[in-house]
Amino acid sequence: MNIVRPILDAYRDWYKPEWLYQSMPFLYISSGVLAIARLRNGMGMFSGGILIMTSAVVLSQRYSYRRQKELAEEEKKEENREFKILGTLVWRSSFNCGNKLIDRQHQALFHAANKIIDAIIDDEQEVDYDATLLKLLGDIQRHFRDEEKFLNAMVPEIAHLHKDIHKKLLNQIMSFVNRIREEEATSRELLRFLIVDVISNHILKEDLKWQEMLKNG
Repeated sequence: MNIVRPILDAYRDWYKPEWLYQSMPFLYISSGVLAIARLRNGMGMFSGGILIMTSAVVLSQRYSYRRQKELAEEEKKEENREFKILGTLVWRSSFNCGNKLIDRQHQALFHAANKIIDAIIDDEQEVDYDATLLKLLGDIQRHFRDEEKFLNAMVPEIAHLHKDIHKKLLNQIMSFVNRIREEEATSRELLRFLIVDVISNHILKEDLKWQEMLKNG
């Protein structure tokens, strides 16, 4: 029979009232001062000192935890503001290149980016950044491969240039992934890079260049 579990449960229940939890450090201080004042001997000094030190440690840990929580909330609000600035990525028919697969993939990436932005700026919605990131990375890599095949067939004279751009973006993504492993970056930061630099800027700038070439013939 585990006799430790009932003791831990009883201890946890003892601290359930919020007023008791908040007042415990001050009860420790009061008890410590009282022990020193009343006993006036070595045992009183030792016991009182332990109680006062315990109170100081508890108060310090509470302040540290509260401050860390406040900083984390401030950081999250700041990141949310950055995503709000992005706004909604609006797909226009003028972005179509005429290839159904490529157009469908472009629209799907825009839609995925908008869903991620909406989820991130909604404080009440939990976001699984790692799972979202893996899916988006897979979609982007698949799109790059399909787009390069299409360009090789339609405009081979610029296909290698566009492939180099894709390679550069993928290298930047891998650099992000390595930094995440080293805890020097976060999945959230990589998502922002994918949405801004890969989906929005790349499709609306680099992809439109070869699309104009196709339209002008």
